[in-house]
Amino acid sequence: MAEYKGIKGFKVQYLDADPVPAVAGWSAGGNLGTARYGLAGAGTQTAGLAFGGYTTVQVTNTELYNGSTWTTSGSMNTARQDLGGAGTQTAALGFGGNAGTPNSVNATEEYNGATWTSNPTGLNTARRQLAGAGTQTAALAFGGTPPITGATEEYDGSTWTTSPGSLNTARRFLGGAGTQTAALAFGGVTTPTPPSTGATEEYDGSTWTSNPTGLNTARRNLAGAGTQTAALGFAGADATVAVADTESYDGSTWTTLPTSLATARNFLGGCGTQTSALAFGGYTGTANLNSTEEYSDYGEPNTFQNIGQVWYNDTTKALKYTSQTFTDAWATGGNLATARDSLAGAGTQTAGLGFGGYSTGATGATEEYDGTSWSPGGSLNTARYAAGGTGTQTAGLTFGGLSPALTGATEEYDGSTWATSPGSLNTAREQMGAAGIQTAALAFGGLDPALTGATEEYDGSVWTVGGSLATARRRLGGCGTQTAGLAFGGWAPPPYSAATEEYDGSTWTTGGNMNTARAFIAAAGTQTAGLGFGGYTGTPTGATEKYDGTSWTTSPASLATARFGLAGCGTQPSALAFGGYTTTTLAATEEFTITGTPNIKTVTVS
Repeated sequence: MAEYKGIKGFKVQYLDADPVPAVAGWSAGGNLGTARYGLAGAGTQTAGLAFGGYTTVQVTNTELYNGSTWTTSGSMNTARQDLGGAGTQTAALGFGGNAGTPNSVNATEEYNGATWTSNPTGLNTARRQLAGAGTQTAALAFGGTPPITGATEEYDGSTWTTSPGSLNTARRFLGGAGTQTAALAFGGVTTPTPPSTGATEEYDGSTWTSNPTGLNTARRNLAGAGTQTAALGFAGADATVAVADTESYDGSTWTTLPTSLATARNFLGGCGTQTSALAFGGYTGTANLNSTEEYSDYGEPNTFQNIGQVWYNDTTKALKYTSQTFTDAWATGGNLATARDSLAGAGTQTAGLGFGGYSTGATGATEEYDGTSWSPGGSLNTARYAAGGTGTQTAGLTFGGLSPALTGATEEYDGSTWATSPGSLNTAREQMGAAGIQTAALAFGGLDPALTGATEEYDGSVWTVGGSLATARRRLGGCGTQTAGLAFGGWAPPPYSAATEEYDGSTWTTGGNMNTARAFIAAAGTQTAGLGFGGYTGTPTGATEKYDGTSWTTSPASLATARFGLAGCGTQPSALAFGGYTTTTLAATEEFTITGTPNIKTVTVS
């Protein structure tokens, strides 16, 4: 008799708790009732609070979030934007801000879950564009303008007291997290005009201490969540361009996460923890936003959901399974200005980067995608094609390729200009896979000019040799991070490969094979939520497959234009495909979106 595993590909598992959806990532939440920016936030992901902000004027609007929907609550007494916030959904504090006339106020208000009450004792220093931390009865206000200040004040539930400890880097439009006696300040603007800073400081209740390791992406107008030793910083603006980047802080170092907000924004509100955060409202640079995004990091040692999974929950004594309610679709996006194939990509679906490639020869052309259209960026110093690429739109990385000779040259992009790194690949090559970020990248496989499985790791300045792929190949797909990379497909005799390998920071291990063996494939996502699309199987294909950390599932959605030698970026549920070749070089762009979630169902006996 056939076993369930043989039929469905999964065995029945014995678990203490139901599987969780994913390792980490942003997903769409319910929209705010009022689109706005410059608002403040408090509370948690499932009990959030949004208040104040700017539409076409300063507003008093207050909204409550229950984990899916925003509802209107009692208005603030003083309409304002760029204010500080602290506390919970039922015990919040709003302070300072820009009330229009005057531009900066010291007004302080307390919220009880329904109404706001003004405290006649306001901040000692009236200011706007400041940050906050703590609770309603033990809050902290720091930074702001005018003039740009590092002044810090502590609130005890009735009175603000100026702390003897000021920020070492006076600034405005900064992010904040933590408590009154263990706060974190990061990012912001230190002068009346940009550039932004990534400076990070920790407060111990009396003194601020600077951390020499700042944010990887210097930015302002960002949001924060979490504590001094487990914080999250997200979105904001690098110079004048809204970004979607997310970074986590462990008490000493910021790490850029492979997941970004779906919508790049600044002047947004935020709240929650490092593993369960909320981002809402903000400004794209052209429009006010009402959209909300939820960040969840379930982390190990959870068991993650797979479609078709069956398990027995020993805690609830129930037999359960997941059923698919996802909808996959590719939609047409804006065309590249320069049609090309063998190009590289980085970033997200709404903040993508395409660079290099082959048009009428090797090109250094760079283009930036905003979710609708491509615009020119700074050109590569070394025109090349069949190179590796990774990172973000404002912190991109390219390496190797043909120019037209093999090269190991590495270049870094800052959102406008490419700079040649002193560190070149140890093995010059082309047609390799890539993963990671600008300061922690991975290059693997390719031609050097022989077929190779060589792997190298980049730390922002130098490439070092890592563990080799088990299957040497070229024209393969790659995604994930430096310590959790994914390699799949490619050209290896006889000639197309379906092999998948997972990297743990030192060694590659075998994963589940793709359903369609192919080369010249594009990739997006992570090691446990990967996406492979397009490629060449003897003819161009538009086939799309999703990886869950164990096995590949063929998506019902294929690229509208079957192609190979294309580039990809983004996440599994929100990816971008662009360029490539059929019988001619392409400029076409397509956007992949997964909507819906897996449903957990219980097997019942009737």
